Amino acid sequence: MHDPFPICHCGEADGRRRMRLPLLPLVAALVLGGCAGNGPIFPVEDNLYDWVTAPEARDPQSDNAPVISGQVVTFRLDPGDRLSTLQAAEDWRAGQTRLFGFDVRADAKALGTQKLVLSRLSRSSAPAGEITSVHLDAVNGVTVMGRSCIAAEDLGDWHRVEMRIRLSNDDRGFLEVFCDRKPVWAQTEFRTTFPPVCRRREGCNTPVQTPVQFKWQVGLLSERPAPRRVSVQMRRLHHRLLLYIPNRAGTL
Repeated sequence: MHDPFPICHCGEADGRRRMRLPLLPLVAALVLGGCAGNGPIFPVEDNLYDWVTAPEARDPQSDNAPVISGQVVTFRLDPGDRLSTLQAAEDWRAGQTRLFGFDVRADAKALGTQKLVLSRLSRSSAPAGEITSVHLDAVNGVTVMGRSCIAAEDLGDWHRVEMRIRLSNDDRGFLEVFCDRKPVWAQTEFRTTFPPVCRRREGCNTPVQTPVQFKWQVGLLSERPAPRRVSVQMRRLHHRLLLYIPNRAGTL
């Protein structure tokens, strides 16, 4: 298989590949001028990354463990369940720029009236709190920041959801949302340790414990006990530290 979305093999860093620092100037000179396209252009492997299959990736609070079959991860909630997720981001720190996301598909008819969360980035250090999330329901499909990402009638096909964030406790952060690698929401120059949009210059000065710690949960989350069995499938779950940030979305 090949990645159906346009990609360009530019500089990247993740848990399985590390660019040697002495090569950065040479690589930058070779590739920065040759990368084109929209949104995050970095390739994503078909095979699951090592962190997905690592035992510590399973959220210990999950009611059901994710089921891995080949390149696909299935997350399931049974009646009464609230959580079936993988987790990451323990090593994410303020000052870094991160790209994270997944491909997802679901049976809209099987969702019923449930409102679910597919992805949640949180501040795990005090005071703990959600920063941003991706939502799913049978009427609106997949939405982020109140904007449509995947229409309900398209949920049965594979689609990609990604976020690119500069983690910052000052007004130097940004957050961008991409659906099938097209930007659908973006804000810049704010504290990304809080939900958008929090700016110190506008009076958002709530102190946080430092160093700020983060947690990314991906799978199925429900604020209320699930009334019926529901499941989603994901593939190409990925996160990486970015050394090069192409195609900035600005403000949308």
